[in-house]
Amino acid sequence: MKTRRQLLRHWGTGLASLPLLTASGTWSVSAAARGLRASDPTRLILFPALNGVEDQYFWPQGGNLPLAVEPLADFADQMMFVRGLDTAGSFNHMAIRSMFTGAPIADYASADPGVKSVDQVIADHFGDTSPSSLRSLHLGAIPASSIEYYQLFGRSTFFFNPEPVDYDANPVTAFDKIFGSLGAPPPDDEEEVAGFEADVLALTRKEVERLRARVASSPAERQKLDTHLGALKLLAAPGGPNAPIGCEGSTLDSVEKLRPTLQGNEPGAYQFALYSDIMDAQIDTLARAVVCGMTRVATLQANSADGNVTVPVLGGRPHHDTSHASGADFAVLVQWYAGKMARLLKALDVPDPLDPGNTVLHNSCVLWLSECNPGHDSNDVPAFYAGTAGGRLKTGSLVDADGATNRHLLRTLCDVMGAPEGASAHFGGETLSEIKA
Repeated sequence: MKTRRQLLRHWGTGLASLPLLTASGTWSVSAAARGLRASDPTRLILFPALNGVEDQYFWPQGGNLPLAVEPLADFADQMMFVRGLDTAGSFNHMAIRSMFTGAPIADYASADPGVKSVDQVIADHFGDTSPSSLRSLHLGAIPASSIEYYQLFGRSTFFFNPEPVDYDANPVTAFDKIFGSLGAPPPDDEEEVAGFEADVLALTRKEVERLRARVASSPAERQKLDTHLGALKLLAAPGGPNAPIGCEGSTLDSVEKLRPTLQGNEPGAYQFALYSDIMDAQIDTLARAVVCGMTRVATLQANSADGNVTVPVLGGRPHHDTSHASGADFAVLVQWYAGKMARLLKALDVPDPLDPGNTVLHNSCVLWLSECNPGHDSNDVPAFYAGTAGGRLKTGSLVDADGATNRHLLRTLCDVMGAPEGASAHFGGETLSEIKA
């Protein structure tokens, strides 16, 4: 019988074989960014899934997705389950501040990490190479037991820059912040400003073309200037490189359903009875922003590490208490979250306006990661991702990564999305080469 270190299971139909992950030489050293275009339409979405579910309800078996993740069956060929990951430097619910930073957190009283979480590292890189109008988007669905408990005790903060990143828990507030100005009348001087910018770009382009002629004998220097010319052409395109493609401010039904109750009512967004509706509205808002190019980095945090929001299944079950009770019952709760993830993936599985011929999901990595396992330690935590990050990640399988940590996975995400090695050094120097295409 094979050991866990030897396992590599394929559960899709007609999937190509992936290399076996062995006990020796498990990880490859990270390579420099592999010539990624500045305009690559890759996106990163983080979906922390709190309190791990038992193995038999989560890991694919015999070609099927089991109970907890069954709602995602339509996307099986676009997913990769990564088994055997440990959370480096922490355990139990303390690991929420480690899961995306790789930082050591000993207990609730420990200082915040002091390093950037993976979403912020990648957002920095995208901001430097191909900025979007919204650097990153952070949404929550009852991310603490009440608004007064938000960001207390290190239990409801997962993302750092390196200070704790705030997020909107009220979907009406979030929608209005993001899309409320779209469709508004342009400022009176917009035409004058646009004309000035066009003149500046034209003058700069002529200067670069003049320099290009002067270095005709040096192919290397000429190539540098050709790159600059390409960037200038992008800037001169209608709307510029930062303009969302196809973003519009029309209403979303899921948001409008909540508007009478939540507009201007921030504490109201912590009502357990609204949990499902809040999740739907936040997912729809996030998906629209990502699809149209408003942002390329987004996070959605549902619940807090030991929060007891009532999940609307089995007559209503408190999240955290149920994780300490019946494994089968908690699997049904996780199934509900997987259904919400399916809603997100469906919204992303549409033609990519930034990359005709591919879908937004193909160009994304949507990561589901838990801070602990059912035993409430942080070894072998549930994890999978959906999307190939523009063809750079393998999907359609389960890979056993026994011996790796979340740091390996975080470094891999930085690597495939082109983030500089120095910016992600706190994740370590090694990647999960087995999941890279």
